[in-house]
Amino acid sequence: MTTIARHGARSAAPVPFLPGAGNILRKELAEWLRTRRFAVTAALMTLLVGAVPVIAFLANGGLEHGRHQSARDLYDGMVGAWTGLSLTLGAFLIVALTMGTLIKEEEAGTAQWLFTKPVSRVGYCLAKWAANSLAVIGAAVLIPSLVYFGLLQALFSGGVQHGAGALAAVGLTAFHATVEIALVLLLSAFFRSQAPVAGIAISLNLAPFVLFKVVTLKLLGFTPVLIGYVATTAARGQHVGPWQPVVCAAVMLPLCVAGACLRLRAKQLQ
Repeated sequence: MTTIARHGARSAAPVPFLPGAGNILRKELAEWLRTRRFAVTAALMTLLVGAVPVIAFLANGGLEHGRHQSARDLYDGMVGAWTGLSLTLGAFLIVALTMGTLIKEEEAGTAQWLFTKPVSRVGYCLAKWAANSLAVIGAAVLIPSLVYFGLLQALFSGGVQHGAGALAAVGLTAFHATVEIALVLLLSAFFRSQAPVAGIAISLNLAPFVLFKVVTLKLLGFTPVLIGYVATTAARGQHVGPWQPVVCAAVMLPLCVAGACLRLRAKQLQ
């Protein structure tokens, strides 16, 4: 009786939600730190965006006159350069860093081995997206933005002219990074090599700027990369808009993640 009771209690134990997802999340985050991807990404993006206030400071005689009173047009120009670098070059960097998220593990046979264990494929996919989003937001958005606005405050007597707008711009940039990773995840679930993933993702980011003269802005405004315009107006303390890129990105994010999860569930791994 005791043995039967124990067996019944063991079989009645609740099945964990998305089994294995937590372990995969921790493993993926540890991989970012262990391979120095986090440090290299943070350093590279910090150098790119940190150069903006330093160059503006030097160009306006900062070495001779010290802290410079940033005029409105100078501040607006620096903010525009920051959002442009963060969302365009930042998007290309994100693609380069995450395009092998699923593909490399399939090529190495790691994914096939994992799925012989009690690991949820949906949990695996969600953990990959969450871990890469957290790492990219920290390394490519938060740290560079902190350095950028710190330099702006230190080098210019006007400092950060619109604190709330700057925070909103950082939030929009971080949101765009999560959408970019979701898109790469979706493409990785359908292709078996990294070349088409990188090509399609980069083309989608470049298309709005290439087609700017032949396609109306109302149509191009639905592309998520143009969140940069919204972030720029927010950081400048102006009327925030247009909202189409943000709305489109908010719809695109869950669709891409759900599509990647469904594809991975149905996919026959070789």
